[in-house]
Amino acid sequence: MSISTRHAVALLLAGIFLDGCSSSGGNAQIRVLNTSIDYTSLDLYLNNGTTNTREITAAAYGTLGNYLSVGAASYTVEFTSNNVQSSLKSVNENLAKNTHRTYVAYGNSGKFGTLEILEDQDQPSASYTKVQLLDAALDAGSVDVYLTDPSVAITNSSPTFSAVAGGTIATAGFVTVNSGTYRIRVTAAGSQTDIRLDSVTGITFSSQEILSIVVTGTGGAGIPSGSNLTANLGGTNLLGSAAANTVSQYTLVTAGTQTLNLTLNGTALPASSQTLTAGEDYTVLVLNGPSVSGTTTTLVTDDNRLPSTSTYGKIKLVNAMAALGDPLTLNVNYTPVASAITLGNASPSTEVTAGTNTEIDTVDATTSTTLFTNTTATLNGSGVYDLFMFGTAASPVGALRVNR
Repeated sequence: MSISTRHAVALLLAGIFLDGCSSSGGNAQIRVLNTSIDYTSLDLYLNNGTTNTREITAAAYGTLGNYLSVGAASYTVEFTSNNVQSSLKSVNENLAKNTHRTYVAYGNSGKFGTLEILEDQDQPSASYTKVQLLDAALDAGSVDVYLTDPSVAITNSSPTFSAVAGGTIATAGFVTVNSGTYRIRVTAAGSQTDIRLDSVTGITFSSQEILSIVVTGTGGAGIPSGSNLTANLGGTNLLGSAAANTVSQYTLVTAGTQTLNLTLNGTALPASSQTLTAGEDYTVLVLNGPSVSGTTTTLVTDDNRLPSTSTYGKIKLVNAMAALGDPLTLNVNYTPVASAITLGNASPSTEVTAGTNTEIDTVDATTSTTLFTNTTATLNGSGVYDLFMFGTAASPVGALRVNR
């Protein structure tokens, strides 16, 4: 039998499309992309040796700010939390005239960092695109990133960027690729099965475009950001020091009553007994957040049987939004297929018409607020899918997983 230990979350992917920049009247242009989960509002100060001036105020999490034009000079660039005096990080910079750069802020509490996108690159030839990768997801460990045709299997591909550590820019720098539509897959370094993110339907790289892809962590998931979880069920290792928001692959375990042992951030949690029926598939959902008491574990039975005909797929909703706590509703092409699924639970797997450009919407059943929308999902005939929802009301994230 098989079991999945999915305490649910994929990585966020943020793309910054940077065209060749024009002259800036002799000044330097700077801006901030804040991907820091715990430092959700940032200020940027420039110290020219005489004055220390706050130039950018309240750069919000998940947003790319506008350019700020500053005089060309040498500065100490300092980042602080909004309206807080103490410094998170400072760097010495020579901001040359007619240059453009983006500071990418990332990291959890106590692990703040920045990366820089130097935007003044030579434009590629027609029908080509320049791409670089920044890994701002410290918790994910080193990752491989695959840029492929949407239809190409990952097993027939090699990573475009290999073993990129969290908090670094890929050593390959800007890579020139043919313009077109790409499927972006992020995996654990050296693995083609531990998939952390899959764009599935593809992202268009336009001719002569300069593109920076920023892989970021997520906030408010099943296990808090910055955490590491180890899971062992009946003597079989399911997770080994996995970062928060990991969605693992299925693992074969022995049927019967088994002991589940969890270690969170090096501290063993109380063991629990799980009864597993031979031939069933399961998800172990581990939650920890404002809407649960301590750390909770739920054993979800997965219905991975094929749909009744090949013209249908099946989908279910898993509510892992421990930072929200509200029940969720799932709509597929405007039709409800799961209603008011409470935290830590999953809906029945429901048959839906297979096809491309399928719209999937997740709605907060309490407030009627739409939390997640994917208007271009592909649900294959005979496919079986899980939609994991996690994050906060302000930053909800949906991860669509293929079971078969």
